[in-house]
Amino acid sequence: MKHLGLALMTLLFAACTADNYDTGDGKYSYLRADFVEAHTVASGKIDYAITDDGDSVSLNPVVSASWATKRDSIYRALLYYNKVENSSDEAVGISRVPVLSYRQVTDKDTIHTDPLVFESAWISRNKKYLNIGFAIKTGKSDDTGTKQTIGMMCDSVVTNADGTHDLFLRMVHNQNGVPEYYTSHGFVSVSTHGITSGYTIHLSVNTYHGMVNKIYGLK
Repeated sequence: MKHLGLALMTLLFAACTADNYDTGDGKYSYLRADFVEAHTVASGKIDYAITDDGDSVSLNPVVSASWATKRDSIYRALLYYNKVENSSDEAVGISRVPVLSYRQVTDKDTIHTDPLVFESAWISRNKKYLNIGFAIKTGKSDDTGTKQTIGMMCDSVVTNADGTHDLFLRMVHNQNGVPEYYTSHGFVSVSTHGITSGYTIHLSVNTYHGMVNKIYGLK
């Protein structure tokens, strides 16, 4: 959902669970969780995925994902699966990871920087994404249509004398009047398409304990 020049995403948190988890050499002994680009063989059906490490994960049977509505398309996701040697892998669960784009905003734009919980961030091994783990405070609202939104804005891009670039990004968040009763965790990915080697990303996030500033280099 685009709003005021920002790519804002309604916060959706899908839980992936494995019931009756066994310790030792049980059904879920080889359970893995990877950020992936997941491919749909049909609407709502994912047949394979490529991990951020570049590994191909063939899924048999296919895994259902109601949010993956378009056939023969790629979706960003967090995949839980059992790694099976010399065979197709078994999916245990999958949840969509929103991908945020960004752009510079104008003085006319209204920017919400309500605090959230910053947990982690890292550049994916394939250098296609900046992944961010975070949490928000949420609760039941009297207005069922009220949703929180998050997004990413670009404050500036600085070109240095040596030809390198500094990209200053700010994570934005609109609490939108939603009560802050409990904590809900999630992930987003920021596409680094068009950001080449020689760029340094400066990420700023307003948290409940003040501003957090992180730096990530692309080499």
